[in-house]
Amino acid sequence: MRPSEAATLARQALADGDSTLARSIAERLLAEFASYPPARLVRALLAEQVNDSDAALDDLRGVTSAEPTNAEARAAQARLFQRRGDTDRARMAARQAVELIPGDPKVLESALEILNLEADSLDTSAAVLARVHLNCGWPDLAERHARAAVSESPERVDVRLTLAEALWRLGRLSACEAECRVVADQAEECVRAAVMRAHILSERGRTAEGQELLDRIGRIDPEFREARELLGILEVHRLVLPDMVEIALPPELLRQSNGTVAVAAEPSPTDGTPAAASPGADPKGADSQTVDGPEGQAETPGESTVQDQPTQPVNDLPESDAQPDAAGGVQVTGDEAAVASTQMRLDETAEDSDLPGAADVLPEASDASAESAEPADEDSAGAAFSTFDWARHLIEQSEWTEAERVLSDIVTANDPDVSRVDGLLLEAVAHRELRGSAWKLLGDHYMQTGRPQAAADAYLRAANVAGGSTE
Repeated sequence: MRPSEAATLARQALADGDSTLARSIAERLLAEFASYPPARLVRALLAEQVNDSDAALDDLRGVTSAEPTNAEARAAQARLFQRRGDTDRARMAARQAVELIPGDPKVLESALEILNLEADSLDTSAAVLARVHLNCGWPDLAERHARAAVSESPERVDVRLTLAEALWRLGRLSACEAECRVVADQAEECVRAAVMRAHILSERGRTAEGQELLDRIGRIDPEFREARELLGILEVHRLVLPDMVEIALPPELLRQSNGTVAVAAEPSPTDGTPAAASPGADPKGADSQTVDGPEGQAETPGESTVQDQPTQPVNDLPESDAQPDAAGGVQVTGDEAAVASTQMRLDETAEDSDLPGAADVLPEASDASAESAEPADEDSAGAAFSTFDWARHLIEQSEWTEAERVLSDIVTANDPDVSRVDGLLLEAVAHRELRGSAWKLLGDHYMQTGRPQAAADAYLRAANVAGGSTE
């Protein structure tokens, strides 16, 4: 199970009033990733419920250090400051929450209540305009408004981060680095600033330092969501995204949550990203994906050490030349996927799999799978396997030849859900018997979806497997 899926379970438990389950999942996540913002936010909201403002504010400081643009955390700070009678700080945090354009109406309402304003009474500030222009892919306009906002509120780290990103997208890397350092002084664990600095280091020929900085982000953002979003904008980069780690929740927690591990997944940072100008390049489309291979294969990826690295501020630069491996995202679940009217219950993952679990699946009709073979098992409701289900079932049953054929059919079908195909093929790569063919199919899929550098890396890996390399 991905950490974000576990965090979603915790948020759902919190919304359902099950504070014990929410706290148990959050603590389990924090035992693995001590600075993981979604888990710290859950713990802060739990502390707020019991009026433990000191503990809540401490966790919220950690959240806003890693994610200065987290509107929900700012709104929670505003409520806590108001409860303490610190009206000025409450209004400042509430104003910041509003200008971060929260997607949750409850977050916006709580901030407006503190400001004693109606939604239609809000002024359009330079900070809002800068963020809107940046999201629309107009970094030159974003820079102009961000500079005005910084001059008005130099203490606002979220505004300075917006300015830094606008400069980064414009290719003005020296100016961006200067702003990132200021951000790091105020929010030392800021993931977004660290990703931009890692890229800047690699562009200056200090790729090993940039890679080490990127690796350490995994203790805060174990799925490298922000790195995938930002680096996915670029046409070419030299950094290698480490493997995403997984977390296994204890069975008793899964039982308490009714076994629902096929949670509603958050949109991938590389799925639906607004078109934006690449540093020094023309804007790319919204479907731009993260490039997972080093330029020209100048550096040989090794094994990722993300899970073994201690928590430390991501603005400290390392000396190591270690290069972690790149594999992209593998969607996984827990012991069983959720049973709904349109979902299957999957078998438990094969014990010899390197990457345990299986991705969430949405049933789809597929003529190819129906013609290939009849599925061996169906759930008690009689629902039929989709092509994706059938591929996973064949892999679990070690029917490698048939599994390879079904995977090839999936790639040929060119499914519009790109991340879903990515996840399935990366699961297949984890099995030695499929590794070579799965890397080849992944290369084909990358080419179909406009990711030539990632395709080149996948083809190289396939060639290494064919040549006897153990990768």
